Amino acid sequence: MAEIHDYWIKKCIRMAEDNVKAGQSPFASIIVRNGEAVSYGVNDAKASFDPTAHGEMRAIQKAGRKLQTLNLSDCVLYTNCEPCPMCLGAIYWSGITEVWYGLSIEEQAEFDTLPKEMYEEFQKADTEKKLSMKDLSSRVEGRRPFLVKE
Repeated sequence: MAEIHDYWIKKCIRMAEDNVKAGQSPFASIIVRNGEAVSYGVNDAKASFDPTAHGEMRAIQKAGRKLQTLNLSDCVLYTNCEPCPMCLGAIYWSGITEVWYGLSIEEQAEFDTLPKEMYEEFQKADTEKKLSMKDLSSRVEGRRPFLVKE
């Protein structure tokens, strides 16, 4: 059983290497359902000028379109690096409950510290975070769109 996981991770690593050769970042993901690849994604943020264009995001988007669903709970995500906080959020939104990766955030910090720093930032008190978020909920009707009937 472990060999199949190795197979998909090694494929992600090869895709990530090819992505670097194409001038992009070293990240790639594959979504698998019932032992078959549903979608592939590589980080194309540099080419698309989109900071959200991570491999996991691209693979999730493609899988949803291909399977015509928002619920990917019967799928497994493979990725060459442990997902960053943004991708982890997307994984939760998609319903995926199993993720395999080939390099941890701690190990990745040797090459890129931002994901590790982001995880650390989320642990801080709101007053200590770099990002300032302002709550206007007491002054606007933010709930109104949720009350609209289709």
